[in-house]
Amino acid sequence: MAIKATYKKIMVILTLIFIININTASTEIIQTVKKELIAIKSEKSPTIDGNLNDDCWKDVPTAIGFTDQRTELPAKNQTIGRIIYNDSSIYVGLHLYDDKPKQIVARQEKDQTRIRGEDWVSFTIDPYHTHQFSDRNFFIVNPIGTKFAHLATGRAEKSEWIGLWKAAANIVEDGWIVEMEIPWEILDYPQTVKPIRMGINLDRFQQRTGERSWWCNLGVQEFRENDGHWIDVLPPPRKRDMKFLPYFIGGISETENQGEGINETQTEYTARVGGDLRYEVTPQLRLITTANPDFDNIEQSVEGIDFSYSERYVEDRRPFFSEGGNVYHLGNLFYSRRINDMDGGIKLYGKVAKHTSIGTLGTYHRNNQNLIIRAKQSLTATSHIIAGFLSHHQPDTLLNNIGHLSGSIRKGKFSADSSFTQSWEKESDGRTAEINLVYNGSLFQSAIYAYFVDPDYVNHLGYRPFTGIRGGGVQGVLSNEWRQGIIRSIFIGANAITSNTYEGELFQQDYAIFSNISTHSDYSLYVNWFGGQFKEFTDSILSVRMSARSSDQFNNINIGYNWGKQADKKLQRISGNLNLRLYSITAGFTTSIQWHFERRYQQILTLSYDFTPAISLGSRLIWQVEGVNIYFALRRSGYAGTDYFIILGDPNAIEFKRRIVAKIIQAF
Repeated sequence: MAIKATYKKIMVILTLIFIININTASTEIIQTVKKELIAIKSEKSPTIDGNLNDDCWKDVPTAIGFTDQRTELPAKNQTIGRIIYNDSSIYVGLHLYDDKPKQIVARQEKDQTRIRGEDWVSFTIDPYHTHQFSDRNFFIVNPIGTKFAHLATGRAEKSEWIGLWKAAANIVEDGWIVEMEIPWEILDYPQTVKPIRMGINLDRFQQRTGERSWWCNLGVQEFRENDGHWIDVLPPPRKRDMKFLPYFIGGISETENQGEGINETQTEYTARVGGDLRYEVTPQLRLITTANPDFDNIEQSVEGIDFSYSERYVEDRRPFFSEGGNVYHLGNLFYSRRINDMDGGIKLYGKVAKHTSIGTLGTYHRNNQNLIIRAKQSLTATSHIIAGFLSHHQPDTLLNNIGHLSGSIRKGKFSADSSFTQSWEKESDGRTAEINLVYNGSLFQSAIYAYFVDPDYVNHLGYRPFTGIRGGGVQGVLSNEWRQGIIRSIFIGANAITSNTYEGELFQQDYAIFSNISTHSDYSLYVNWFGGQFKEFTDSILSVRMSARSSDQFNNINIGYNWGKQADKKLQRISGNLNLRLYSITAGFTTSIQWHFERRYQQILTLSYDFTPAISLGSRLIWQVEGVNIYFALRRSGYAGTDYFIILGDPNAIEFKRRIVAKIIQAF
């Protein structure tokens, strides 16, 4: 009865939120003026040194009038941008004014690492002018010149693979200055002999105030159709490119063989070669092949110990599956960690027309072969359809095929998307489908959705923990930010999910209320309650987490406590995280202890010392019920030139392995 009463209260809250959203839809105003910059082709190129004193920057049209995405008012600290180009590169010059330059925050020193919790500026270019996220490239730089690039198709981390681009930055008396040089060869763009129009934008984040400002304001929702235009630009003819990335591994390991009266150590020697090949079939279509890929020496994410009724989803960090991931992404239909063994793989992805992209992936192993095909057609700037096919084959035993069709459309702040998936395996087949309706306002967001999964639905390559259920849910969130005062941001929300089996029995009823508040002094407090019923079990858990220096990814601390009842058993969990950086040493400690059906614990300690931004010595220790594992790695990676790794231990083993491996990667 208590659960039903809570459910009714949540439904009332969500209904009110949805009504408020509809009523405020006509009053919320997003700046949608599409600004333009005339493309200027310069015979001279600037020296990339973080100064705008080159002659080529003079008398160039400027991108001005930056807007705070939240308040929709002119940004307190303005930015002036300039863009020129020639047949080799695009050049971006920015002067970011700041009335308190001594409080500019810049911490990250490693290129191609996400820049979070500090000042940064980003240049975005959409060469095909489709307004689709999948066609956007953005280049981010912080005030000390550290850079991060996200290319439209998604690229692996090796610098030669991403493409070599330059950036330099200087903090000056009235703010900071950035220069970028972006070679055309690292971008996908149309082949043309006439000047064309491209989508561009500039945005900036100021850590001190939390202000995110745009040249063309996309709003909190980041509606990409509001990007600005770069007009009359004539890109150079594309040249096909081929790159080869071979590797060599040599190592030695010891294993103990134990049995009745036997306890001996066996020594094994390892030598293997492999590599990746990247070739541009057309200027917009890329072929990636890999032979004998090395998955053993890649540090994977660690699965947590928190109680779950289902298998947990754990991120896959293997580069082969991230390369081109934006193009063949199919959500939970493809969970790449399902593929453990692979002798070789091939991918073909890119554009076959301005609004049409394809992505394919195939893997081979003597025990299984896998195929994924995905095609996307953009219909308008805010709508698209996707078709996909997946196949998992185990010779002489199993053939599992999946067909998929989905679509998405948005009108203003309202959007809808739906999908239908069909599986075939031997004599059985099953289906799953869902539909989502979303309102995405700047202060209020709500969603309502429904779905079903047939009992016979099977996808050996996907992540679908439960089958034979149908249900739906609703969610509402209120959020806001303030540029000054004690409170920096706050959000509060609630959701309700319910589903039944095909026999009409209750499968799951979940209700949740969640909130987070952060301050300008960089503290945050997260409070969440969720409860309900899973089959015959009842749940009610309250979670509290507090953080200090919450935006600083190098020096922070947080601690959390969960207590209540889950699966009809009392549950308590204490967890915490501490990160510290001193000079070139970075340390992180994560702990989690859970009392439930049994006491479980997990402690993770990471240490690294940076000799240079490219060369570092790192270690990770994992101590849990199943065993203790530690490994050490000396690596030179992430920058142009030869990469090398010397690894002691096994990054992903349950217990420490006496093993040393040397690996060299060279790009050609």
